[in-house]
Amino acid sequence: MSREDCNATTRRVAYSLAAGAAAGMAGTADAAVSYSGPQNINIGQFGFQDLNLDGDGFTDIRLKNYVFSSNYQGASVLGFPGQLVLSNASFPFYVTSLTNGDLIDSAAVGPNFQGSLAFGASNPNAEFNNATGALLGLSFPIGANDLAHTHYGWVRVTINNAAGTFVINDWAYNTVAGESIRAGEVPEPTTLGLLAAGAAGVAAMRRRQAA
Repeated sequence: MSREDCNATTRRVAYSLAAGAAAGMAGTADAAVSYSGPQNINIGQFGFQDLNLDGDGFTDIRLKNYVFSSNYQGASVLGFPGQLVLSNASFPFYVTSLTNGDLIDSAAVGPNFQGSLAFGASNPNAEFNNATGALLGLSFPIGANDLAHTHYGWVRVTINNAAGTFVINDWAYNTVAGESIRAGEVPEPTTLGLLAAGAAGVAAMRRRQAA
């Protein structure tokens, strides 16, 4: 076999491997995750921020930075039957600070649609009093207000309760109703990226052969 034939075979193998890797990605749960990208939205004191996670024109979650007797940060899922991942089953409801990889599904959310992130001494067991890049989980409806149209997602926030600061870093949700998502989960690299990696590998092999 000539050098030219060898090079052509090498290129076909490399492109096939890249395409095969991309095809293997297509059916995974990660392919259904929609990610906002970095946002870093600041919520001023006495204010709130509504998030429409799926872009359908309806608010899915409201994040609050209020001042009552002291600084208060909280969250509410506005669409029934959506709920938050909470740490306790009775009032005051504390939003759970999730760890990367925690499963968010029907068993994890509830028992309520609203909860406290931080409220100083008024909510001593709150989990977001001084949180950097902390994750909260939720369920919310898309298309109809029932369990069959419920989706699961997460929002990452940075909060300093004493200073009264609240920043929404980013968020993601699973576009397939009823399917779980992991806290902090984002989509896998795209097919284009994998093919580009394959092309780069071919170029490197060609350089080595030329040398």
